[in-house]
Amino acid sequence: MALVERLMHWPTEPESRYIPVHHFFAAVGEIVAGALTAAQVKSFLAMTPADEVDFDALIALAPGTAAGQALYLERVHGVFILAYPPTVPGYSTPTDVRVKLGI
Repeated sequence: MALVERLMHWPTEPESRYIPVHHFFAAVGEIVAGALTAAQVKSFLAMTPADEVDFDALIALAPGTAAGQALYLERVHGVFILAYPPTVPGYSTPTDVRVKLGI
């Protein structure tokens, strides 16, 4: 599948492909801080082309200011926290999460 499924620990994804939510958001925070590039994060998370579609869509929606990016990142992080384990209505499927995120 794609990045959303990997972050949600969705059953279609092998255990070895699961990305812990906090690990992912620490990496994205480092992109915002200028310490890592998107290409570096894609590489060390072994993103597939399908993963990159979700990742690029999330990055494209981020506001231009540092403060806006920080708030956006917190919101996206919160959506994924609510999505795993998938028990919160409206956050319990990859489709729900993509709708919440606008991707």
